[in-house]
Amino acid sequence: MTDRKKADSLLFQFAVISDTHIRLPNATDEGGYASNRLSIERAKYVVRCINHHQPSFVIHLGDVVHPIPALSNHEEAVAKASEIFSEIEAKLFVLPGNHDIGDKPNAWLPAPVIEEESHLIFSKHWGALYKAFSNNTCHFICLDTPIINSGFKREGEQFAWLENEFQTAKENGLRIFVFMHYPLFICDPNEPTHYDNIDEPARSLILELFKRYGVEAVFSGHVHNPFVGIHKKTTYYSLPSTAFVRPEYSELATVSPGDEFGRNDSAKLGFFMVSVYPDRHEILPIRTYGAGDLENGMPPVEPYKMAGGRSPMFGVSLRRGWGRRIELAADGLDEFKRKEAYRDWLLYALLELGVTSLRVPIADLENADVRLRLSDFTKMGFEFTVYSLGIPDKDILTTMETHGSLIVNWEIIFPKHMLSQIDIAVKDAQTAFFGQIFIAPVVPIKEDDGDGKTFQHFASHGFSFEDAAKAEKLLSAIDNSTDEIGLTFRVSPWDVPGDTLHKIDQQSQRIKLINLQLPRLDEGVIFEDDQQLQSFILEAYQASLAMENTTVFLDTFIDSDRGYYPRIGLVDRRFNPRPAFYALKLASIGNHPT
Repeated sequence: MTDRKKADSLLFQFAVISDTHIRLPNATDEGGYASNRLSIERAKYVVRCINHHQPSFVIHLGDVVHPIPALSNHEEAVAKASEIFSEIEAKLFVLPGNHDIGDKPNAWLPAPVIEEESHLIFSKHWGALYKAFSNNTCHFICLDTPIINSGFKREGEQFAWLENEFQTAKENGLRIFVFMHYPLFICDPNEPTHYDNIDEPARSLILELFKRYGVEAVFSGHVHNPFVGIHKKTTYYSLPSTAFVRPEYSELATVSPGDEFGRNDSAKLGFFMVSVYPDRHEILPIRTYGAGDLENGMPPVEPYKMAGGRSPMFGVSLRRGWGRRIELAADGLDEFKRKEAYRDWLLYALLELGVTSLRVPIADLENADVRLRLSDFTKMGFEFTVYSLGIPDKDILTTMETHGSLIVNWEIIFPKHMLSQIDIAVKDAQTAFFGQIFIAPVVPIKEDDGDGKTFQHFASHGFSFEDAAKAEKLLSAIDNSTDEIGLTFRVSPWDVPGDTLHKIDQQSQRIKLINLQLPRLDEGVIFEDDQQLQSFILEAYQASLAMENTTVFLDTFIDSDRGYYPRIGLVDRRFNPRPAFYALKLASIGNHPT
């Protein structure tokens, strides 16, 4: 099991919220979205969630209200938002979004852009447009991003102020966190200009400043979806909204969108709690489901009560592509542009559950684009196991020799007819890779009935507990010491998981990987029993806690709704949690909500 609980102590926590888009109760259903009437209820729920966690302070990343400054009801909406957020018990810092003071300068949208005095109502209610504050260890900087690239006097004043703040923080040895409405980028620092990033020339200037002064993390809103990027030594986070989802990003899923064409996909609404430690920070994503409106079958505990300390957690096998950029349609707010984004709702789910161990095919390490994303994940604290089939060829050995430092474990899987050559494979692998090596056999996904009338086209991998002695014999054929070679064992979808894991632990004292295959029925029959899935996972989880030197990889994490053996996983194809997700989360915190 992987344990993210560290010996060092928590310094403090803060909350980050974004894009609350408060509308007045008498507002019309602009665009035909019924969920527009829910913004106040959803904002009040967020206040309750935040007060539960008692953060040191709260940052609002902007778009506090929906009516823009040019509308007659703008100030009334701001006053309503001020009333709602006055209930936050911690100190609140608010920075401006485009709905608060006007859009960034752009040539392709009819929306009113920022003007010299379009900020007056914002400033009246929330104070300075840009601001900074410190505690004993960190410096926090809130920026006015709609003004950037405007050429207005206060843009230059903000840049001069910003560099002075960085210099002061550096002189005092403080870590730096920055907050802004518009992201600098959502996918790549060199991506073309579009509605959801900051344009050049300011983008490069700001990136250079962040690099020079070693900014630890940047938090932004605007896109209503979570994205995480790494540039130099800085982590860039984009947050979800608490009010609605930008529906064009539903393109990131390969199924139809959620409610209101994705706009009211309420599992994607939420905010961040950020835990700061002496040597790092950690993100605790909290889903609000609008205002805690979980579907039937979900655990009775709301997600905001499950965010807390890290506990041992399963690893996850990533069957589906996860590391490539996805092209979004040229449509809507980017009618004349094409932009790209990562499927970071998967990352959001992994962070929420506390997963840190990921298992992927070696093709993900060989592909330069995916490898770049894999490298980002390692910088976020994830550890990777790659698997390959058969005796590693020259190309695989070169890949491992060149990029193996990104990998913790290498799992080499052998067809039965190649098991006699395992010594060659292990020796070759050890010349190219200095991490942990595991071996595993190819096995049928389901044992034949024994009457000679069935056959299997479908394969899995891993030794059974009965094969432990055979595995030791295979390793003994290798000339050099094999004490450090690990074994992969399998728990089949039809096993009693607790019993099987206990027997594996009894039969082998080696370092182990476990291929924990979640329930399925037959190749053309879908498995969709949420209760059975929960029972299977919870039994396996409790058994795994007693195992040492073992990492258990869940398979299947994301629904497999097409192809053979269709089955549900812990998250659906929109990357939204199923009941088993939260059942496992609750088990990992000892069934004691925070």
